[in-house]
Amino acid sequence: MNPSLWTVRDGPRDLAPLVLDEEREASQAVARAFSRCGFSADEWRALHDSPLRAFLWVATADGPVRPREREACRRVLGAGRFSLSPLVGRICGEALLQLDVLGPERLGEAPDLDVLRPLCQRVADRLGLGEAARLQQFLLDVGWRVARASNGLLGVVGCVRREERQALASLEEALGPLHGGG
Repeated sequence: MNPSLWTVRDGPRDLAPLVLDEEREASQAVARAFSRCGFSADEWRALHDSPLRAFLWVATADGPVRPREREACRRVLGAGRFSLSPLVGRICGEALLQLDVLGPERLGEAPDLDVLRPLCQRVADRLGLGEAARLQQFLLDVGWRVARASNGLLGVVGCVRREERQALASLEEALGPLHGGG
């Protein structure tokens, strides 16, 4: 038998450890690259938590988080993992893991948006306006999709209640305008 050709039965048994090692190495390489940009540990925590803060801010605007709101967040985070932005892709992967373990105590309270206030501008200063704009747009997209999911069938056509509109406006204000820095 030619060793370069394996039958299904004689082939390698389990490639999962190799795939996991490659994913772990890629994740560590991305973390090293971003740490060289000057982000502190607190800034990384804020970046990793930012999609869930946006989700919880809008989802709790009209009461407790509903399963359809959580599912909308899961969908937008899943799609965000494949973003052209390496930063957005990385924080989406982290946020998906956190979303699965959110306890009822966190799902019942609105988060503090003050953490998000300087975040996009810090990304603009360290990674450029394009990366910051992609992050900002992604966080607003999380909020809009959750708001639309909150409204059920009316949300499918784009209707959003007053409470969610106010929450989205305050989220947009917290993310602030972007300007070039250095």
